[in-house]
Amino acid sequence: ERGFTPETECENTAQFFPGSGWVPSGRKCGGGIMSMANALAFSKNCATAYIMKQVGPRQFADFLHRISIPTEVKPFPSIALGTCDLSMYEMLWGYSLFAGRGFSTKPYSISRIEDRNGNVIKRFDYSANRKEVVSEVTAYTMCRMMQGTVDKGTARGLRSRVGADEMGGKTGTTDDNADAWFIGYTPQLLAGSWVGFEYTFMRNTGDGNRIARPIAEYFFRKVLANKKQRIKKDAK
Repeated sequence: ERGFTPETECENTAQFFPGSGWVPSGRKCGGGIMSMANALAFSKNCATAYIMKQVGPRQFADFLHRISIPTEVKPFPSIALGTCDLSMYEMLWGYSLFAGRGFSTKPYSISRIEDRNGNVIKRFDYSANRKEVVSEVTAYTMCRMMQGTVDKGTARGLRSRVGADEMGGKTGTTDDNADAWFIGYTPQLLAGSWVGFEYTFMRNTGDGNRIARPIAEYFFRKVLANKKQRIKKDAK
């Protein structure tokens, strides 16, 4: 939406933000130049910090507000690395706009209420909390970029293992493995997994790919293999 493309070159180096310091703080980066698509697929934090420097923390925080994410996210540069505390519910809400063709959709747990005879007592209208936040072209581009994650990136091979014709996803790991998560989606199914603790002084023993991705992978394989669910493996 700001003129970037999957081929846009990104510096894989720590970035200095006046008033906030270096991001990442350890300044441990591989260096060099890489495309935005590869930076996303391989979860390169330093390239992410570079993108944040170009966009600006305030603009990014405002974007999350446009999506209607309930948690207020402060415009600190470190939010590029996932320092804000969002629930899995909110994460899935945010990711809904990619497979949703640019529309952000508030997740619901109940679609309708029926009596014992199957008569509908109440039906909930999802369209009332659905709004367009990016163009369909941008959403499609993001879907193609995030397919790189499940094909060759941090969750490589996942798409072929679950048998999906089309799939995108992203792994995530916060500082010192405090949180590990994975979010993936096919044209009809969006799911996420999170592994962590209520208290941040406790740590996981692996990253998002090693301990969160397998949970989501098991779920996707079971659902896509169950024909009764009528969840298609492609967009047709």
